[in-house]
Amino acid sequence: MNYIVQAVILVYFVGMFALGILGEQRTKNTADYYVAGRQVNGFFAGIVYTTSLVSAGALVGWVSQAWQWGIYFIYAASAVTVATFLCWWLLGRKLCTCSRDLNLFTVPDFLEKRFESRTARLIASLLIITFSVPLLVTQFAAIGILFNVTTGLSYNAAVICFGIIVFLYVSFGGYYAVVYTDVAQGILILLGVIILLTASVHRVGPSPQLQYQQIFPHGFISWPDANSPITPSFLVAFILLTFFGALGGPNYIRGFYSIRNRRAFRQGFTITVSIVVVLEICIVLLGLYGRIIFPEIDTADNVVYYMIQSLLPPLLAGIALAGLSAAVMSTVDSLLIQCASTVENDILTKTFRLGLSERRRVSIARATVAIIGGICVFWGLNPPEYLAFLMYPAWGALGLSFAWVFFLGLYWRRFNKAGAITSMVTSSITFVVWNALGNPLGIYHIQMALLVSVPATLIATLLTPPPRAETLSPFFAPSQVPRSGTFSFFFLTFQFKVIS
Repeated sequence: MNYIVQAVILVYFVGMFALGILGEQRTKNTADYYVAGRQVNGFFAGIVYTTSLVSAGALVGWVSQAWQWGIYFIYAASAVTVATFLCWWLLGRKLCTCSRDLNLFTVPDFLEKRFESRTARLIASLLIITFSVPLLVTQFAAIGILFNVTTGLSYNAAVICFGIIVFLYVSFGGYYAVVYTDVAQGILILLGVIILLTASVHRVGPSPQLQYQQIFPHGFISWPDANSPITPSFLVAFILLTFFGALGGPNYIRGFYSIRNRRAFRQGFTITVSIVVVLEICIVLLGLYGRIIFPEIDTADNVVYYMIQSLLPPLLAGIALAGLSAAVMSTVDSLLIQCASTVENDILTKTFRLGLSERRRVSIARATVAIIGGICVFWGLNPPEYLAFLMYPAWGALGLSFAWVFFLGLYWRRFNKAGAITSMVTSSITFVVWNALGNPLGIYHIQMALLVSVPATLIATLLTPPPRAETLSPFFAPSQVPRSGTFSFFFLTFQFKVIS
């Protein structure tokens, strides 16, 4: 079995490398390298966004959590779906237009333009690098464990081989390579999930209610009580974590910069939400079926691996493993291109004002991919014990930091650089520190970060001068002002419109 599985994975790796080379042929300048020349169509944009969102943590971690929690995980899965919808609906449309008008490449680009602050750019850049690195390391660790458990390939060999492939195609092909490979990877992810779910239904049957009720006697879709596997407060915290992580992740947001036009945006919006809904349902069902098939296992995180090994023949097992690999690779490539653009564009070129030619900027970006990738591989070969502790707040801290900045920056004229800097600093520091303290007082890190950052952001904004009208005009131009639909919250007024 191992030989067949390994052959399928090898074909997959070779295919990804070939697609990356195609991207290199179209990369001529920084616009090509960072945002694919802003020529990504709707179908590709939707797939790229989805594959960046669906990492190894989503496929392996969320299935394991559904295995542990039962149907309660549907609340967290729904939070991701709602966040994805809101990210496209409230942020994506305006960012798609603003990025083209203002020639934006990165999230820090937006912050400097909107708030006239190089400090905001630098803080955002440091946050992105700081939290993206542990996220990258965990992806490499996941791929090493995956291949070691399922194929017998050594952990170190899997990490190194995987790293070489993804570094090569991202380094040379830039965002074009990310787009091409992510489309193929998105298809593999869907195919792998569907294959595994079909095999699970075949093993258990289409109506497993009785078996499920025997395993989870606490109920079906109800709010947790004293007999539930999780507490209500923990569930609320996890819902908030997944919501803000999916809403404000900078590697998701910058994908809007590459979309060709409004028509492509509408297509991408429809495709993204549709795929996310399907995937979330399938992931929850996989966890529930996994609990019926394997009611007792050594580690919940291994349930996906056990299901692949026991339910699928070698060829289909190889395809399912390729789907898991695709989930990892699609997340890694988007994080790597984000880190490269942050270092070259935001720190070297824009903060320190280095006068570099287009050719030199692309070369530096490629070198940055290799350097950051090499660091992450080296760290992933011997991950420290505190890596999980470091990684866990990274996704949530990043999402929370940038969700407020983008939302308020696009919908509240009064919001200024003091509020933006306060939001990023207080939310990220509070999140990490409170988690380090062990979440005292029965309040989880995401909740404490909200309790601290929201009032601090509002106070800092209202006690400092508003932005200049000239600064606001590109972000609140007539073409960007929604035609209808307004709601107010105290002194804040937000306008929005349904995409049409």
